[in-house]
Amino acid sequence: AVVCMYFSGVTLNVISLSGLALGIGMLVDNSIVVIENIYRLRNMGYSMKEAAVEGSKEVAGAITASTLTTVCVFAPIVFTEGITRQLFVDMGLTIGYSLAASLVIALTVVPALSSKVLTTTKDTTESGFTAKLGKGYSIVLDKCLNCKALILIAVLVLLVVSALLSFSKGTAFMPEMDSNQLNMTVTLPKDTPLADTAEVTDEIVERLSTIEDIENIGAMLGSGSMSLSADSGEATNSTVIYVTTKEKKEKTNQELAKDIEVMMEDMENVELDIQTASMDLTALSGSGISIQVRGRELDTLQEIATDVASIVETVEGTTEISDGMEDAIGEIRVLINREKAMDYSLTVGQIFNQLYGKLASPTSATTLTTDIKEYDVYVINEKDSSMTREDLKNIMLDTTDKEGKKVKVPLSEVAEFESKESLKSINRSEQTRYITVSAAIADGYNVGLVSADLEEVLKDYKLPSGYSLHFSGENEMIMEAMEQLMLMMVLAIAFMYLIMVAQFQSLLSPFIIMFTLPLAFTGGFFALFLSNSEVSVIAVIGFVMLAGIIVNNGIVLVDYINQLRERGVEKREAILEAGRTRLRPVLMTAMTTIFGLIAMAFSTGMGADLSRPMALVTIGGLTYGTLLTLLVIPCVYDIFHPEKKREKVKKHKKKAAEA
Repeated sequence: AVVCMYFSGVTLNVISLSGLALGIGMLVDNSIVVIENIYRLRNMGYSMKEAAVEGSKEVAGAITASTLTTVCVFAPIVFTEGITRQLFVDMGLTIGYSLAASLVIALTVVPALSSKVLTTTKDTTESGFTAKLGKGYSIVLDKCLNCKALILIAVLVLLVVSALLSFSKGTAFMPEMDSNQLNMTVTLPKDTPLADTAEVTDEIVERLSTIEDIENIGAMLGSGSMSLSADSGEATNSTVIYVTTKEKKEKTNQELAKDIEVMMEDMENVELDIQTASMDLTALSGSGISIQVRGRELDTLQEIATDVASIVETVEGTTEISDGMEDAIGEIRVLINREKAMDYSLTVGQIFNQLYGKLASPTSATTLTTDIKEYDVYVINEKDSSMTREDLKNIMLDTTDKEGKKVKVPLSEVAEFESKESLKSINRSEQTRYITVSAAIADGYNVGLVSADLEEVLKDYKLPSGYSLHFSGENEMIMEAMEQLMLMMVLAIAFMYLIMVAQFQSLLSPFIIMFTLPLAFTGGFFALFLSNSEVSVIAVIGFVMLAGIIVNNGIVLVDYINQLRERGVEKREAILEAGRTRLRPVLMTAMTTIFGLIAMAFSTGMGADLSRPMALVTIGGLTYGTLLTLLVIPCVYDIFHPEKKREKVKKHKKKAAEA
């Protein structure tokens, strides 16, 4: 796998290493099935060479199909778009490489070694734990075959319940990942001088340096809001502080953030915003809730944005709410009284032109050319170069009175003045203006659940005609990624079905094996619920991979049932015999994969949070799915394969003979 990674340009990163870790438990599956079958034939009296040849031949088709179904679930990645494809191509390639290599080894090296090494065998047909387990399983399976409908209904109910419980924990784009970095923004009141901001920053840095887990601290003064103070000096009222923690720290970033907030409680007029999730992948998920208020009139947009922000504030779990007007600047509006203007023989256009001449930026009047450079010459009226709002009101307009004499009229005589706030820039989407209302998600709340609550509340808000609300935050990114993964899942299931059709030369047997999928998903949902994990994009990737793994057990089981029936064994006997024979390899392959993932599921190192949901889904799905596969698949097989006439006659004669 590593050699193939090298030649295909896949680097060793968090995603590719997760793929290798996920594949480790499955690498021995094919070899287990082969060597277990060889071992079984040796117990039946076959020679070493015969057992190696026949044993590997019996299961070659089954393990080839099972490997291809696992690998092919990642093939639809090429049909997906955006971040889903970028993130998981490496994982799909590494798993595919490792499993393909394991199949080659299982069909070549394992039989060759078995024919030379497997000189002695232990008879397990009559005694031992495996034999007792097989007998107990046969009794349970026999009873399940007598109440098939009840079994299927129970399985369906459990699937629905598990999905509802899992989604009750909410959704997420990426699981929260701890890192060794913290960023915090310190904001002071507007018009705070630079010296005061620096003094407060120094005090905060000094306090942070007393925390044992913190290693390095850096601060950069930034401009949270710019204004002109009385002495026309620039005010800088915000600072960004960068904190690096020790590699081996006692507390998580979340715990450190709470300690820092408690430490800064006594500092008045200081607003502290701490960002704890600083790993690269977490930054891809955006932040919180974002709502675009779209329409034409800016004043109406501002009113709606203010209303929406106040509604967002009422929803539990939202914090740091913004109505999109933080960077607004003050403006003065001149409202012309048309009747008064007409008394002075003035029109709105004339007043505008005279105002524009006073307020417009100066333009170049001419250009002086020298041998070295060209100089633009500007002509500026000194009286107009610095103008206050009072000066604006007292601007004298040139006009003529009724007698035709030129007179001057103050602007305040024909106009009213209104102070408003206006946006620095106008944003557009799809040629429509919009203002963005945003909110962060408070600690302990889920973005999916909070977004659902907010959408429900906003349904009752009546928008003016021509205006609309569009959600564009993290929840929308989650939904978009989920859509891509659902497409990937559908294509993966289609590919798996076609591969199994080619293997079994039948449409019915692959259809029966597909019943293992809801069993696996039930276990995966329960695992997420019990571990208190959200349904994230990473977890859904786990479900996609689980779909390719869980069908392996069904393939091995159904393939052997078909082989026994071709030899003339009666259907029910074939089902029970196949169950007993394939019980051990099915349990062994499931356990190797599960134990291979336990380290990933319970690891606490940096970056482990990324792969943990995949491991939990796979462990839960395999544990529950394998146990029920051994009971449900035989029941489904029994339903969809009615007895042939000759089998019914044979069974009738057998009963008559017993009577």
